[in-house]
Amino acid sequence: MRRGFGTRVRVRLGRAMPVSVAHGELVVEILGAGSGHPTASRDTSSLLVGSAEGWTAVECPGSIVHKLEARSLTMCSLRRLILTHKHIDHVYGFPHLVHAMAIEGERKEIHLLAPAETLATVEEMVAVHKLADDWYPVVRRTEIPVAEPSELLCLPDLRITATGVAHTCDTVALRFETQAAAVCYSSDTRPCAAVTRLATGADILLHDCGGPHRLRSAFSASHSSARDAGNVATEAGVRKLVLMHLGARDEATLKECQLEAQTAFGGPVDLAMDGMRLVFPGGGKCRV
Repeated sequence: MRRGFGTRVRVRLGRAMPVSVAHGELVVEILGAGSGHPTASRDTSSLLVGSAEGWTAVECPGSIVHKLEARSLTMCSLRRLILTHKHIDHVYGFPHLVHAMAIEGERKEIHLLAPAETLATVEEMVAVHKLADDWYPVVRRTEIPVAEPSELLCLPDLRITATGVAHTCDTVALRFETQAAAVCYSSDTRPCAAVTRLATGADILLHDCGGPHRLRSAFSASHSSARDAGNVATEAGVRKLVLMHLGARDEATLKECQLEAQTAFGGPVDLAMDGMRLVFPGGGKCRV
């Protein structure tokens, strides 16, 4: 059985990452906690997920190479890259990743998982920048279906599942699970039952937050309010909520979002920060 959230989870704000992760352990670092309009303290949303099976990057804004190097990791550390949808703030760093890997010369293949629309967008980006000849790494593509939930990976030390959510283009939410913990990432979404189902019983839900509910008319077609996120967390029965893809830019409004989500959820709520690292010690096989 997977251990609960308990008292042994560690939340860190740090730089260096361990090169490897212990058997059964789950590590999730928020590389970027902001929206498509980043701030000085929050880059556009992205994650780095580690288990004994290796490292998985989620989203590719900016220079993921720089972010890996800053954490004492290399491009060779990445086992796969998952893009949840095609919007520019989630994919614009991909051509640079391909180019940097070619310069490094140590890796011949990138395993990219994404919805069909996103794979097509990335293919166009690669073509525009002429990154497809023999000098560049091969992009091995796996399509993530959006019409129904799917299992992307099931290994002894990591299970990844995905489901389509309610955004302005085909988008998926993700669940990462080891024996130690389960962490769900909503990606960009309006409040929807699919996220609730995927996040059910998770230790942590990283949920989209466009702003406080009073400002929802500005973002409700594509994003959730803090109250929405709190309601989803309640319905899913998660242990902790972390607000992510933060649209609010000033501290007063961010604090309002946190308090609003806490009122709706009744459990612990954090505002995501760049460099926030969630470490779940554990051991044994992934719960299937």
